[in-house]
Amino acid sequence: MLSKEDNQLLTQTGAGTPMGDMFRRYWIPALRSEELESDGKPQRVRLLGEDLVAFRDTEGKVGLIDERCPHRGTSLYYGINADCGIRCMYHGWKFDTEGNCTEIPSEPTDGKFRQSIKLKKYPVKEVSGIIWTYMGPEEKMPPFPEFYWMGLPEESKLVERVWQECNYAQAMENDLDFVHAAFLHKAHMEQSVKEGILSSDLGIDPNHPLVKNPPVKQSVQDTNYGKRCIAVGIGTEEENAFMEIHYIFPFYTYPPRFGGEDGMWHAFIPRDDHSTWTWDVQFTHKGTIDVQAQHERRGLDLDENYRKKISMENEYGQDRELQKTGNFTGIRGIANQDHAATETMGTIVDRTRERLGTSDVPIIHMRRLLLTQAKAFRDGKDPMPLDNESLQTLYSDGLYDDNKKTWQEAFPMKEQFEPRKKVGQ
Repeated sequence: MLSKEDNQLLTQTGAGTPMGDMFRRYWIPALRSEELESDGKPQRVRLLGEDLVAFRDTEGKVGLIDERCPHRGTSLYYGINADCGIRCMYHGWKFDTEGNCTEIPSEPTDGKFRQSIKLKKYPVKEVSGIIWTYMGPEEKMPPFPEFYWMGLPEESKLVERVWQECNYAQAMENDLDFVHAAFLHKAHMEQSVKEGILSSDLGIDPNHPLVKNPPVKQSVQDTNYGKRCIAVGIGTEEENAFMEIHYIFPFYTYPPRFGGEDGMWHAFIPRDDHSTWTWDVQFTHKGTIDVQAQHERRGLDLDENYRKKISMENEYGQDRELQKTGNFTGIRGIANQDHAATETMGTIVDRTRERLGTSDVPIIHMRRLLLTQAKAFRDGKDPMPLDNESLQTLYSDGLYDDNKKTWQEAFPMKEQFEPRKKVGQ
């Protein structure tokens, strides 16, 4: 369990909070590129408690700016995006992608007055179909993270984002939890899935090592990107199954996969303290990803605001008869199952009341790293840098090997992922 103070430190991410200001020192996925058209409809996006507007101007440049017009506070989301700027519908004030005020038609002259007006704006990069932003001090901007899947062909990737109704921490903790799959995602009967696909919409085949034999033995290693979490389960009479999860500081993960299966990368970006933008990037290492199969197994059905149509309001479509005959939850869709578990905790779970066990070791390590870094950041130290050479080759894998081997022998960490040595060592 955590103290009340540490739970607040972990979950509060608005401007001026230690965790929120630390998160602003990393690159954040904000929107998918396809959400913005040149001179098209602007998009509202809430990040770390801030209300912003994104638009693509006539030349294709993307602006991410404060939603409120500095004149009287009207939302620029309702403005006109044309002629290389967005114009407020109230009095016609116009702003470019850099937040500069370019026209004030409501004033007889606008020279010095106009030049004194500047909207808050954040720098952006478009990479792999995602518009990323950095919300921290310009002089502290880190290198852009070069994740493995970014180097794959576009036809090998599927990118989605969804509005999740809970704090980022409990959504991310779910990703580091090996054992939950053996219950939450377990199908009662053998599942017919295509090559490379982890599950059906019903769940994971009961013979898959993720669901076959809880509780698994677990260990956690320090790395130069965050944490490597290892699990060992029974594979066959002679072999163990060795699996890994990667926690990339501060809010990225690779959930567990076995060799030959399509990979998945997640980002858990606080929308505010009570909701999260959960990003899914599914990818195949070779060939074209099966978009239909991946959509079906995840089960997400979203509205125009990326909120789930299958949600707490309709009990996630739970079928009690299916729960007896088909799977552990009576809910279809792997993502829906995850969201049902994390959202029904409440938007911010009270960690002073929880009782953790040995299966929660990766979660304990993740929290400890986040809290240690946030406290150091609060005391004036720079947060943990990410190693791009590691990110370029990193993804979750899994294998079977002799059950007489230790996990260190069967599934050692690559030398390039070793944590940096401290000065003097």
